[in-house]
Amino acid sequence: MSLRIWACCLAILAWPAAAKEYRMPVEEPQNFVLEEALASVVQGAAEQMTGMTVGDMQTEAPDLFALSEALVNSYGFDSGTFLVDVDVEGLKTRLGAAGISLWVGPRPEFLLWATEERGLERVMIGLEPNPIVDGVLQASQRFALPIRRPLMDLDDTLALSPAEVWGGFSSVVERASSRYGAEHVVVIGDRPNRQSTRLWIYEPGRDVQIQDLSGETLEIRIEAVMRALLSHARGLQIAETAPAMIEPPLNRTAVSPSIRPLGNTLQVTVTYRDSVRLMALLDHLEADPSQASIRALQLSEGVARIELQTELSLEAADQLISSFSNVTFVSPLSFALN
Repeated sequence: MSLRIWACCLAILAWPAAAKEYRMPVEEPQNFVLEEALASVVQGAAEQMTGMTVGDMQTEAPDLFALSEALVNSYGFDSGTFLVDVDVEGLKTRLGAAGISLWVGPRPEFLLWATEERGLERVMIGLEPNPIVDGVLQASQRFALPIRRPLMDLDDTLALSPAEVWGGFSSVVERASSRYGAEHVVVIGDRPNRQSTRLWIYEPGRDVQIQDLSGETLEIRIEAVMRALLSHARGLQIAETAPAMIEPPLNRTAVSPSIRPLGNTLQVTVTYRDSVRLMALLDHLEADPSQASIRALQLSEGVARIELQTELSLEAADQLISSFSNVTFVSPLSFALN
């Protein structure tokens, strides 16, 4: 599915029922093909729910998206917008039957530096428009993978140079990234004339991972970068959720003696703009202490990571969060607060 088409598909609400409505702007009605549009929306929903590309999913299950319209409850048009009500539970069932796991829990956030080879010169890419950086950022929205850019101001320019990136000076990259409090750092080095892109992935306490990704077109290289990033991010999730690697977080709220401790712990990620509205959401989650309580809360630049202690199922927890006004469902246990 093209990046441009999926970038226009936005999940606007997670209904309490087992369905979710998506919107796709229709810019050229004369070229609109219903079957293709329905398939694109269903595939886009699956990509966000799994953190896998359509191509990778179809490699494991070639018929996964056969008769995609069967996963659509209803569709229609409203003022130039195509509305699709996706059967989320039906899609989860089909993914499970194909042995494809959902991406449950928060996505790690990456800080992205970028360089480009222009002839015999290598330069750092600033905040100006750039094809591969813009493509990666657009694709990150497609998979709900949070990626942010450095300011690229004078401090950044003095802290990190293309020669240090390509020369493999990991400590310099890590020191420049420490300004942003970034735990996960990635650097792209694009070589358009050579039809290749180098990818450096930095993690605390680990050796830098370096991959050379080739592709005749920009789109192929962007897809390769995202596939590598998604694979790495899913690996981080597995490591972070392994019981032996989880450290008991500090309690944010005390549990009332009259209420027995809840059994399960769910990691919820919420992107937000208004801190007041975020606090209202937290109050909403704890309105019934017998259902859920907040065990820990971590805030960082518009992202709230909530450790929710509850006996609710994953689906019920998603419904509880989605029932709060102005919450947009992104993927299981991942939401956007408008």
